Amino acid sequence: MNKKRTLVIVLLLTMLFPAVVGISKAQAAYPSFTISEVKKDESVTILTQDMPKNLDWKVLMGEYNTRGENGIEVATFNSGAGGSMSATFNIPDALKGRATISIRIESLTGGYYYYNWFWNDQANGTWPTVTPTPETPEPTPTATPAPTSTPAPAVKYPTFNIVAVEKDNTVSVVGKDFPADTEFTVLMGQMWTIGINGIVAGTFDSGEGGDMSATFTIPPQLAGLIRISIRLQATSGGWYAYNWFWNNTTLE
Repeated sequence: MNKKRTLVIVLLLTMLFPAVVGISKAQAAYPSFTISEVKKDESVTILTQDMPKNLDWKVLMGEYNTRGENGIEVATFNSGAGGSMSATFNIPDALKGRATISIRIESLTGGYYYYNWFWNDQANGTWPTVTPTPETPEPTPTATPAPTSTPAPAVKYPTFNIVAVEKDNTVSVVGKDFPADTEFTVLMGQMWTIGINGIVAGTFDSGEGGDMSATFTIPPQLAGLIRISIRLQATSGGWYAYNWFWNNTTLE
């Protein structure tokens, strides 16, 4: 009887081992960074995480909402042992005086990159001259998977479009690729803030996930603004999406 039990345990462990290995391979860490300190018109300090080892990187800065693409190269560095590291970079003269600045790190080999943005002079800074239209909303940022020998399943990130506005009253949105069973908070704020730390305008549950549609009340504090930022942010899981709209009455 003992020998039979031992054989069954060995067989079960043998069957479980490939499954455990498969789960381990499916978990991936991608390089990212946060802004830890800004000295106006002088420098910005970033804190990285999950950096791959021994890769050379270049640092680019550019106008807000450009994701640093084709920006000004301000520095290069090597990721050394990988993981987390802190680094400080000078703000280029061409971007001094800007309210916000985009920053991007790109590996010279391997195809890794990540981008972010930071306030340089929130109180008195200038903005780039742009003429946005409702047909070209601000793009929703997405994390960029690192290249792998065996591609991981594609991750879908929530996005939404503005479909109707009643001036100073309501805004209607239609979204897709929302995660299931997740609580979201609706935030609205000044244009260019992408809704960060905005006024809470509602909440909703994503239910089964996927597509969604909803109408939210524009906070009275924002009445009269020409353009308004709107952000849908999950209370857990890190999901978010943002957009903006003209505060003019439109029809669906």
